[in-house]
Amino acid sequence: MMFRTGGLLLSVVAGAALLTGCGEDEPPTPVEYGAARPAGDTLGLRPPGGSALPLAEWPDACKLVTEAELRAIVPQAKALEHEPVKVTIMNFNPLAEAGPGTTGDVDRGGCTYDFHLPDHGDDEFTNSHFTVVVTAIADPVLVEKNYREDKEEDGTEKGYTDLAGSWGAEDCYLTAAAGTDEVTCLQGAYLFEVDGDTSAAGVVDMPDPGAKASENLAAAAERRKLWTEEVLAEVTRTVAARLS
Repeated sequence: MMFRTGGLLLSVVAGAALLTGCGEDEPPTPVEYGAARPAGDTLGLRPPGGSALPLAEWPDACKLVTEAELRAIVPQAKALEHEPVKVTIMNFNPLAEAGPGTTGDVDRGGCTYDFHLPDHGDDEFTNSHFTVVVTAIADPVLVEKNYREDKEEDGTEKGYTDLAGSWGAEDCYLTAAAGTDEVTCLQGAYLFEVDGDTSAAGVVDMPDPGAKASENLAAAAERRKLWTEEVLAEVTRTVAARLS
């Protein structure tokens, strides 16, 4: 009787260990993606002709994508955090003196949106982000001239892609930087940029340790492509709708 009781206890403990091991080996839940659903108010800012908007009137970039708009794009997002990004604005019109209050620092001219997506382990830490930065708000004629010059210059760089109006703004182009893609867009009186990346295994799980370098590179490239096409594109559409 004592032997049977001990055997039962041993069996239960072994079974619990087996279940724990299986849980650790289970792949993360795949990340789900949605489409942009802009719902926030449009800004409707109107800079004076031939000049830039005073910095005191600039929007808070951390309010350009609401929580509901973010979850429309990545429904499984948790632990959302905002980190303001300071932007320094120079004279936007080199042919004229800058208007009063139109140059200097905008403490919340940009914003990094951090959040968690399905991964191995704890769901309280952030493993994904995108950053939105407004770089100009001025007379649309001046803004477009500046944008076209930058686009022509950046168009000679490796990794350049002309997106035209396919991402919801008036015009956009993409440039490839180390580890991430950056989108630059023109939307009427505004210029803005969007970039970001993720390490969430639910997007693309990296190969096991000891995998070939080519396998790691292929997985990283797939993750980057998914993040750009499924997330950055929809964030851009959301921001473009708000900046109008």
